[in-house]
Amino acid sequence: MTHAAATPPQSPGQWAVRWFAVVAAALLCASVPLVHLVWHGLLGHAAPPIRSRGQSTAPAPTATNLLDGSWMPQKERELREASPIAWRLRSGWLELLYRAGLPRSPQVHVGRDEWFFLAATVVPDRARFDQRREVRRRFFTAVRDRVRAAGAELFVWFVPDKARVYPEFAYGSGALPPGKAAVYGDVLAELAELGIATTDVAAAIAAARRAAPAEELWFRRDTHWRPFGALAAARAAAAAIEGGPLAARLGPRRDVELAGTESIRMVGDLTALLGLATVEEPDARGTHAVPMSLLTARLAEPRDYHGIVLREDGRALPLYGDTADAEIVVAGTSFSEENGWKALSLALGRPVRAVLERGAGGTAPARELLRLLDAGLRPRLVVWEFVERGLFEDEWQDPLR
Repeated sequence: MTHAAATPPQSPGQWAVRWFAVVAAALLCASVPLVHLVWHGLLGHAAPPIRSRGQSTAPAPTATNLLDGSWMPQKERELREASPIAWRLRSGWLELLYRAGLPRSPQVHVGRDEWFFLAATVVPDRARFDQRREVRRRFFTAVRDRVRAAGAELFVWFVPDKARVYPEFAYGSGALPPGKAAVYGDVLAELAELGIATTDVAAAIAAARRAAPAEELWFRRDTHWRPFGALAAARAAAAAIEGGPLAARLGPRRDVELAGTESIRMVGDLTALLGLATVEEPDARGTHAVPMSLLTARLAEPRDYHGIVLREDGRALPLYGDTADAEIVVAGTSFSEENGWKALSLALGRPVRAVLERGAGGTAPARELLRLLDAGLRPRLVVWEFVERGLFEDEWQDPLR
């Protein structure tokens, strides 16, 4: 009879390694509830200990989501993602994948030469876009009619997606797929059918690229345009406004000039969405991503914010987008924050009043504008800015709410 060899007793070193692994695993599992117990419970903080761009937020608890069990997993995920320990482990793992050439994100498409794009803009949901056609038309019509009732006229400033501007970095073929290619022209056609003035900003941007191929018009790792891209789009809008019937609504051009530039090196929103090591910190514009690793510091890009002034009677009056009696009001998104309204003021040679709300769809600034019109604001021209990708987002499911 053959007997199995007796298992040799473990050495003290082996026991130490085993118990170290057991204790480390237990501490790791307990770290998330412990961090939040101390942070929220003992220290009484309402805000999470860390905020990153990719974090999810659980909805408010209700009788429905508590009883059907959907709220608890969402809250658990929120607390886990807000833990500094979980954040560090997750971002570290994602950075290793990125460095190995295997970036992983459901939200961000990593293109050629470290150009990042929102994944939903590279392969958009064309069926959703088509289903919302009548909803879009009704909202376009409602905004147009409310603006005209206030004695003004509406001009739509329609910003193309970054993937449309730089398809050679977003697609392996270097060209827009058919489902993406037709979207921009379809919206322009809808606006024309409704009698709403607009212009083909995408064509103007393409012309600007051909004229200055070395000049990058969008940030590589952010969704927004650079100042030169904003100016190219503003010049196209100004040419359409001043070259058509809307010009009769405006007074003479005035002396609006650039005046100083603030340059900041910042991490782009797409780098943060990719899940790499960044944290969100508040600033005058809301929040911005701060690099927390050598990789995210390398991926940061310089951003220029220009000042503009109105020269009048020998004085240089700074313009901040709050001119009370401006004949032009811009209802804009974060693209207007990124030098957009300033570029438009320069291109039109007139002060503008900026009504800005984040959200690419532009429904929030449109609603705020309508509220101001109801309260007595009386511009001569309203420039409504929204972004191509925003028409696919949830805010366009029922913008008339």
